[in-house]
Amino acid sequence: MDRIYNQLNERQEITLDSVKYTGDDFRKTGGFAWQRGKGKGWTTGCRLTLTSVSQKDVDKIHKDFETISNLQYVNLRSHSGATYIEDTHTAYLYSYDVKSGNLYFLKARTEGEICIPANWTHVDFVDATTHDPFEMASETDLRLFGLSRLWSGVKRNFVFMDRVHINWDSLYVASIPAIMQAKDRDECFLIMQRMAAQLNDGHTYIYGADPRSFSAPFSTVLIGKRIYVDNVESSVLSKQGLRRGMELVSINGESAWDYGELNVRPYVSSSTPQWTLHQIYESYGLLSGKAQDKFELTFASGNDTLFITYILGSAKRDLSTKQPTLSFKKLDKGIGYLRISSFMDSNFKQKFDQLYPQILKSSALIIDVRNNNGGNSGYADYILRHLSKDSIRTDKWRSPMYIPAYASWSRRQPWYESPSGYMSPINGAEAYLRPVVVLVNRGTFSSAEDFCSVFIGMKRGKLIGSPTGGSTGNGVRVELIPGHSYANICSKHDAMPDGTEFVGIGIKPDIEVSESYESYFEDKKDACMKIAIDYLQSL
Repeated sequence: MDRIYNQLNERQEITLDSVKYTGDDFRKTGGFAWQRGKGKGWTTGCRLTLTSVSQKDVDKIHKDFETISNLQYVNLRSHSGATYIEDTHTAYLYSYDVKSGNLYFLKARTEGEICIPANWTHVDFVDATTHDPFEMASETDLRLFGLSRLWSGVKRNFVFMDRVHINWDSLYVASIPAIMQAKDRDECFLIMQRMAAQLNDGHTYIYGADPRSFSAPFSTVLIGKRIYVDNVESSVLSKQGLRRGMELVSINGESAWDYGELNVRPYVSSSTPQWTLHQIYESYGLLSGKAQDKFELTFASGNDTLFITYILGSAKRDLSTKQPTLSFKKLDKGIGYLRISSFMDSNFKQKFDQLYPQILKSSALIIDVRNNNGGNSGYADYILRHLSKDSIRTDKWRSPMYIPAYASWSRRQPWYESPSGYMSPINGAEAYLRPVVVLVNRGTFSSAEDFCSVFIGMKRGKLIGSPTGGSTGNGVRVELIPGHSYANICSKHDAMPDGTEFVGIGIKPDIEVSESYESYFEDKKDACMKIAIDYLQSL
């Protein structure tokens, strides 16, 4: 990004303007191109304006932004791009006006929270700060306010209140002394996190200034009740002998399993046992904590034992490679393999469109949404709408309503019920009508489960793997302690098109498969892939 900026800055016909932005008030800006939190502190930088720029030159810049998107999040549009580098607190944006031929490029940084208005191409100064109603509030006031906001937010919005087996009011009252006596805000965060976890819903959780935001630079996977190293992402640990496939035996003198049960499980918001296991023992959840937290780790490989002392934040993830949102390859006998790691990418549709011509040439298709934690259901639907030439039934959903007059009459509050609807195939696109299977596991979650739910209703093929995470829905976002902690509260109860429940249960595959150590770490293809290929070849 700096290379692009410097090259543009060297051109002759260029205008340089200093910019300065702050705040989060949409009414003062009309929207933001990039913004975080309250936009606190000043975002400052330099905007370059170049005239008579050719489309060819713009395409080169666009290509560079696309390349960066393989490493981190980039918001790409047809004639604009934006990204934010966390390490340097620097944002890079470009915008091209096709009609005038003007190119705008902005490099801006902040020591606070990034704030760049939507009209950055023509505005040099924006102060969009909002009045702070908590300016005179004490720390005690803010803590009690945050806890009360969590309690009331759940009472007002939580769609599964009828499934809660605790007295939410009593839990709130019992938590007041704890949060008032907490030594700092980190402890307040964890108190509210434990409180939300007792609602047993994967889409109702606390986020924000999480004191457990650091994790060790290696991921783990659970096979049976044993925890193994999946990917080593630091050369520091690699040089100490850590290898993929080693068993993580103990953490700080406790068995790795017991450590997870005692130290991680209480903070996990989950609707099902399988999602709980995924959150604790897979990916990076098991070894998370504050910077400088120390872990004494014991690993085993055959008869060999490896001891490592690791301090969180002490080693870079220099061996880490970002998994692409979508990837496609051809397997034996023309079978296609489409891996979808996430439905979060704002450029999802464009990336799928680039792969689709190759997909159409395959004789059958494996779609892998294992460990896909979801994102935008619209992107999931976009894939499904390529797999049929007929209308597709969508999920049913319901959400609680509140009519104050009903409360005055002691009448039961109504529900808004949305029946299963229909969505059409992609207009103008050739439908993929060959055999399809979908691979799932306990890490298949949220909109990835919405994808599976509609796929089942389409009767387009088999699900292969293990039961999914069992949670989806839209969250109402509530600010708790201002600028510090927030709650996501599930407000929407989804069911399959035919009304079958899967939230709190998971979607059971047609062909259930369990991975062994050998299939996961040693075989060329894991057990799910083998069965999927055998099944498709048998058709």
